[in-house]
Amino acid sequence: MEKEELLNKINKELKIYVNESTFISLKCRNKLLKMLGDEFSISLPLENFKTIDVSITEYGSIIMRDEEYKSSDKMNLDDIEERYRNFSMKADELLKKKEINYYNMNDKNNILNILFLLVIVLIFVILLIYAIKSFLVGNYLNCIWLFVFMASWLVPGIKERLEQAINFIKRKLK
Repeated sequence: MEKEELLNKINKELKIYVNESTFISLKCRNKLLKMLGDEFSISLPLENFKTIDVSITEYGSIIMRDEEYKSSDKMNLDDIEERYRNFSMKADELLKKKEINYYNMNDKNNILNILFLLVIVLIFVILLIYAIKSFLVGNYLNCIWLFVFMASWLVPGIKERLEQAINFIKRKLK
């Protein structure tokens, strides 16, 4: 590969890494930039700008936000390629670890919803047993607790939670 083509390829991939890490969080992007600086023996300033353009020069320096940060090591193209390859492996590992998986987050929320509904059903069963015992003893005032709890089923939030849980279970059983 020609020198310019290799640097263009590296800089395009570097831009992709920075964009992916920025999508996750600024903290992740700053961690990625620190890894890049460490790999090229450069102390990069970690600032919280919304966008940051980073590129590597043919001498192993890094240009970030239109400022050039020079490496303390002398590098040729093979050194740059090797260091970038090391950085690339570390960056892939970081991004996979930090990657946001919306399906897992949604499943977690649905499971919490099901647990909440199980607690409500358990409370309902306990109140039902309590109301039946109270009715048999003749203490009709305590039977009111069952009706108060049943009224909460009329609240739209509970119905929506139940529908969401049923749909989740159907989807998982398919």
